[in-house]
Amino acid sequence: MASTQSEGPSPTMRLPKQNLIAVIGTTGVGKSKLSVALARVLNGEVINGDSMQMYRGLDTITNKHPIPERHNIPHNLLGHVTDRSSEYGLPQFEREAAKIVDDIHRRAKVPILVGGTHYYIQSFLIRNMTVASSEPRNLTEEEAKFLDECDTSELFAKLKGVDPLIASKFHPRDRRKLRRALEICWTTGRKASQIYADQKQHGQNQQVDNARYRTLVFWVWSKPEALNPRLHDRVDDMVKKGNLLDEVQEMSELYLNLDPLPDVDRGIWQVIGFKEFLPYIVSGKDEDREKGIQDMKRSTVKYATTQVRWIRRKWLVAAAEAGNDVTTVLLDASDLSQWDEKVEKPATEIAKEFLSGREIHKSLRVPDGLEDMVQPAQEKDNSARPDNWRHFACDICMDDGEKFVCVGEERWKVHLRSRRHRQTLKHINERAAFERWKAARE
Repeated sequence: MASTQSEGPSPTMRLPKQNLIAVIGTTGVGKSKLSVALARVLNGEVINGDSMQMYRGLDTITNKHPIPERHNIPHNLLGHVTDRSSEYGLPQFEREAAKIVDDIHRRAKVPILVGGTHYYIQSFLIRNMTVASSEPRNLTEEEAKFLDECDTSELFAKLKGVDPLIASKFHPRDRRKLRRALEICWTTGRKASQIYADQKQHGQNQQVDNARYRTLVFWVWSKPEALNPRLHDRVDDMVKKGNLLDEVQEMSELYLNLDPLPDVDRGIWQVIGFKEFLPYIVSGKDEDREKGIQDMKRSTVKYATTQVRWIRRKWLVAAAEAGNDVTTVLLDASDLSQWDEKVEKPATEIAKEFLSGREIHKSLRVPDGLEDMVQPAQEKDNSARPDNWRHFACDICMDDGEKFVCVGEERWKVHLRSRRHRQTLKHINERAAFERWKAARE
């Protein structure tokens, strides 16, 4: 008689997932400070999730947490990339982070992933199940070389030839997304547009079990009116101490000797502060120095705004789809004088609850009055609508010598109403009227 005893876990049974804590949020909001505080209390180790902080040195311009403030807590994937001319990417991060998390778990410690490169963090914590099921192969040497060395325009043209639909989803200058889409096409042998369509259908049919770990995510947030002055002050402090300009000088000595000159929107060269101060390093003019300061402040604030938009439009949507395996908690860091009361203390208590295996009550996940912040802004995200994957080129507005391009009809309508477009159109009409007047007089 055949045995009725189970020889392994039932296909419907799911093994318990390991715990992981993540800290996300804008630049300059206090993510690193909170991660260290949590690691000290919870027997944890920090894993860096900021793409710029992967590179060795350049501690000021990349905003690495000062060594004395790390309190001897191990920081993994921090400053481990020695070749600044190389481009560190998502696949490498996912491989390295997975090994480190496994090692931390083996030593019965708590992994704490922290950083502002939310694309990295989200891709690592929440897997793309449809891509994973396609059993991707490794890139060939020729493919890898093309992705690393081609111009963004060549990358867009190549993707358009392989998968025209997915190429229309992204801006022709969005190198990161273009590269990733082409990489998916090559390594899976399928069009990325079809993979995304399958993934969407899969998500509609069932709850997707795509979280790598049982994850608690702290979103450290600040009101812009409180955060922006702090970001401005940070730039002033970097310049005043002299470290920032020294590091830009150090970077420029390598950059200006590379042939061809690398794209400043790739690799370490995209770090905020380098391209803003490069003109000053070359010219030595005081006006270029002052312009660099103001440009860096604007770029930093713009980046912070983009980070919040990503969290609301991408992370919160993905976390909701992942179900109970992922819990996001908003912490209000607007008033630094109340840091302990509103950030560190509640985060520590919630983390202890999480690690004990208990579910975090919804009343603890968001401060009173900020409930709207944690509502996924899915209705504003048109990236999942293939019917809206269209490029609109403006015939009168230029972007670095090329026609200004919008992706999607809604953004196109916004551009047509924008002050930039209206001012350009006004100038053209005034110029045409002048030419007609001049011709009439001749």
